[in-house]
Amino acid sequence: MAMIEELPGIDGVDEGTRGTVVNHRMREVTELVAGDGTWDDSLVGEVRTLFDSLAPEWTATRDHPTRNAPLLDALERGAVAGGTVLELGAGTCISARDLVGRFDRFVAADLSWGMLSNAVDGAPPLVCTDGSSLPLADGVLDVLILQNMFLFAAEVDRCLADDGCVVWVNSRGPETPIHLSCEAVVASLEAATGSGWRAVTSTVGEAMWTVVRRAATGPRLRNGAR
Repeated sequence: MAMIEELPGIDGVDEGTRGTVVNHRMREVTELVAGDGTWDDSLVGEVRTLFDSLAPEWTATRDHPTRNAPLLDALERGAVAGGTVLELGAGTCISARDLVGRFDRFVAADLSWGMLSNAVDGAPPLVCTDGSSLPLADGVLDVLILQNMFLFAAEVDRCLADDGCVVWVNSRGPETPIHLSCEAVVASLEAATGSGWRAVTSTVGEAMWTVVRRAATGPRLRNGAR
């Protein structure tokens, strides 16, 4: 049984303009990626085209005073720390600009160059890359932030340090187009690695967050075996 600690939720209000309605196709893609690792050139093109098209209005429809409250709460109550951090699926870096000073090395990455080319002022170093195959050495990340982002579980395991953590945020909770429950995040990681993971989770208003770590730390093979 997965080890999940649920903390009390915090009141909060999503003040952002909704922009697009829940995109059920993206929910389907989310579940395909997390469920069995389905991800091919066709899906890459589909996702990139969608987010390139949304990029020009992304900041205007989502940048508001409480946008980062769930992520910041996850870092605080989830006891997230580390020197090397990547936010994958960073979009226009609305969240990333508030995180740069919290860590020694912070990089923002996205599949959509349209998103990155519309990055807000104060954005960290940017990388346009496919999350299923990151240009990173094994075990280099102390923290991987995934906010409204797909979960490539095997690649997460490869890049994450043994004592590292994944910060998973869905800014609209179950209504987020790219959404997985805490249980689904843990299940995907466990299926991909063959080992146990533990999580702490909570909510801020309608948003939900989960911080996930390996259930045990120590030397291991990069295929998930210990």
